[in-house]
Amino acid sequence: MSTLFDQTAAAGLRERIAKLTPESKAEWGKMNVGQMLCHVNDGFRMSIGELPVEDKSNVFMRTVVKFLILNVVPMPKSAPSAPELDQMKNGTPPADFERDREAVLASLEKITSLPVDHNWAKHPAFGQLNRDQWGKLGYKHIDHHLKQFGV
Repeated sequence: MSTLFDQTAAAGLRERIAKLTPESKAEWGKMNVGQMLCHVNDGFRMSIGELPVEDKSNVFMRTVVKFLILNVVPMPKSAPSAPELDQMKNGTPPADFERDREAVLASLEKITSLPVDHNWAKHPAFGQLNRDQWGKLGYKHIDHHLKQFGV
């Protein structure tokens, strides 16, 4: 399974992000491309502890659903987001397309440069995740949204 910490996979993500334009249209969902970039960046910022998100996890989500999302099923379309990561609610609003794209790329670079023993933040639904789990989830999340916009 791909991960943010695989250099080839991360390079592929950067190439796909470069293909986005302000005119890129979603194949599903409600977000526009600017909102998607901010949403993905908010997720990256959450994972490293820069964006606090309220814990809404429960035992079922921290065990069964976490295992399935990390290892078995694709990221579901229209899955709910924490309000702090939802650009229709409290997420970071889009500003300038190029600046928002650069913020995603900078966050990706920051994540992939963190030391192996970095203290990762808790996920609002899945609870504590380690580096490998954040790498898998982060890749699946951004890959899902890049596919949403046809890249």
